[in-house]
Amino acid sequence: MAAGRSLSHFRFHGFTLMLKHYFKHNLGINIKRFSLLTILVIFTCLGFTPISQAHAESRLIILVRHAEKADTPANNPQLTPKGEIRAASLITALSRTPLSQLIATQYLRTQQTLAPIAEARHLPVTIVEAAKPIEGHIQHIVEQVHAVKGNTLIVGHSNTVPLIIKALGGPEIQAISEDDYSQLFLLSLNDDQPASLIATRYGQE
Repeated sequence: MAAGRSLSHFRFHGFTLMLKHYFKHNLGINIKRFSLLTILVIFTCLGFTPISQAHAESRLIILVRHAEKADTPANNPQLTPKGEIRAASLITALSRTPLSQLIATQYLRTQQTLAPIAEARHLPVTIVEAAKPIEGHIQHIVEQVHAVKGNTLIVGHSNTVPLIIKALGGPEIQAISEDDYSQLFLLSLNDDQPASLIATRYGQE
């Protein structure tokens, strides 16, 4: 066989290409920059065939900012019609992803973003109050994530999502702009490996 490569090598390479093709064309995620281990861990967390017992404790933390909000009332606005459409699109975006818990803040815009998928999955929404100092809020989120096994979907705010990712062991990301509502972050947690992050988008731009 050419260059002494075994049949198992080509099967392994083909499997890698298959995973990358699936993520790009079915989930809209370009993963060519990520290692195979990262790909496999996230593939497992998304609810597909288990890879091996070694990754049985892998979990996926999905984070989004709340969907589009109204201008008034300024202290606690609801979602706009466009925001309601985006909230509903989480059902499709995460249709193959098992979820164990949903986390929102006390604000209507985060709870309404979770409402459609909470109803579809028959899951309660855990409220973690966003209060000052913000470090305390972030710590409470982290504690809640670790209190429940399985995958977690968190709806936060433009200033809290980056802080939550970092507090859970992920990388530092750029600030989310005020008019950006479509980012979706997949943070894989594994006891034996550093956290890995994939950023993608959901709903209509």
